[in-house]
Amino acid sequence: MASWQDGPEYAPQERPAAFVVPPAPPLTDPTPAPAVAAAPPAGEPSFTPPSAVQPDLAALVPSAAPGRNPNLPFEVLTATVTNAGGWGTGPATAGQQVAQRMPTQPFNAPGPPLSGYFPVQPTVAPNAPVNPAPFPAPGTPQWFAPPPETRVPDAPPAVTIGQIWTATTAGVMVPLIIGALFNWFSILMLALSFALSARIAYRHDAVRRSYIGALIVVGVLGMMSMLSVGYSSDLLFQSLSDGSQFACVVLFFVIGLIVGAALRAGERPDRMG
Repeated sequence: MASWQDGPEYAPQERPAAFVVPPAPPLTDPTPAPAVAAAPPAGEPSFTPPSAVQPDLAALVPSAAPGRNPNLPFEVLTATVTNAGGWGTGPATAGQQVAQRMPTQPFNAPGPPLSGYFPVQPTVAPNAPVNPAPFPAPGTPQWFAPPPETRVPDAPPAVTIGQIWTATTAGVMVPLIIGALFNWFSILMLALSFALSARIAYRHDAVRRSYIGALIVVGVLGMMSMLSVGYSSDLLFQSLSDGSQFACVVLFFVIGLIVGAALRAGERPDRMG
């Protein structure tokens, strides 16, 4: 335990009233580490020379005789082919000679040419040009122009309001306009526009779903008015008229957007059944 005798950094901030010896017993001496190696022998080591006759060191030097030149190829030995089946025992011809490998020769010794056994592979032209055209100089018109390989996609054709009006037909759009302006005719005009929407030749399924969704909303509004107040023919007619008038306003823009998107995408007219 550190005390004021170990240095000023261990001195307490306030002087203690007394110094008490700790009750813990003192630590025992550590166990000495075992010796890593034994002590050297006390006597002087002795050496006994060999009793047999030893060869001269000059006789152990390898011979400096010239060896094989590594730049020269290995020699290929050929042997004559003899026949043990009875078709001839004479020396083999040049085409019947078989090359034999000696045990002292490496496996990569040159053999007969194989050019006549494999077909000649055709030369394949590389995909990338070998010498491509250099880049144009900075600041020139060619520097800001797109590369010749790049093809700019064609912009979608512009669609006018007249084209949309013709494609949606006046029999569909005029009743919607009348129903949006006159509340008393909105129910009749919505039904008439829905009946004439079969003449639209673009995205016929999407147009039909739009009308069906609008009719469902009008019917739900009528049912809610009856459940909230009770059955009243005047109130039911007014609720259906208000819903139909709002549906005419919404369908006027929805049908125009559906047909305009089909014209902008370049779709062909649907086949009328």
